[in-house]
Amino acid sequence: MTLSGIFEIVYRLAHKTGMHEGTYMVTQTGTVFLCLAAYSSSIGFAISPALVLLAIVSGIVGMMTGWSHIYAIGRGPVAVTSSMRKLGFIVTALLALIFLNETLNAQRVAGLLIASAALLIIGWAPGAHNRPHPAIFISLVGVGVMTFFHKIAATAGISITVFLMIQSGTAHIASHVACLQSGGYKPNKRLIGFAMLSGGMISLSMTFGMYALRHGDAIVIAPILQLGFLIAAPISFLLFKEPITQHKLVGLSVGTLAIVLFATGG
Repeated sequence: MTLSGIFEIVYRLAHKTGMHEGTYMVTQTGTVFLCLAAYSSSIGFAISPALVLLAIVSGIVGMMTGWSHIYAIGRGPVAVTSSMRKLGFIVTALLALIFLNETLNAQRVAGLLIASAALLIIGWAPGAHNRPHPAIFISLVGVGVMTFFHKIAATAGISITVFLMIQSGTAHIASHVACLQSGGYKPNKRLIGFAMLSGGMISLSMTFGMYALRHGDAIVIAPILQLGFLIAAPISFLLFKEPITQHKLVGLSVGTLAIVLFATGG
């Protein structure tokens, strides 16, 4: 949770150095792959063919999710963009209800309704400069789908780090393709440094997140994993001098309430 909040701040700092999204994604996904390969080498490589396929699909979704997230966070307020993406747990909850037969009680229903209200409040704030870039909606759906895939893999008894290694390797290859199609590589030292830093944090964040999903319902764990925006939001207000408006505070508060309702819903 903490790591997911911090690496979003790293994204914004990288944008201030003149980020090229394609080059950043190639470096970040490569770093994630190398970190996970190092973890996996010490614990073994147990995984089934079916989950290899799921990891590949998850990697493609992950590349699209990461790209749209990085693109949006450089073109909108960090606090709002971060909180919007974190509401992807709504997608995870719906998929878990439909396909994993997880239970939904009155408190969780209230959480879904309040989270939907938060989406409307944050996404349609007065003034274009206070709204997230539309690309964040792609990231919102993508992160929800990926978390659902992670839940399936985590409960299958396979090596979590191997699953994530295949996922990140697929995302790395897909990032190369997308980068070449968008004008090629445009590296600089600071961008590479930020990308490696965020890649390392993401590898840890995903690993810890999947271990948590192994031991609890996705409908409960997913919203807790998304609490990172509570770290990103205040830091963005202080570090980037983003304006603190009543609309933003209401949206962040409503989104937080939705997450608390889900996490404590029993």
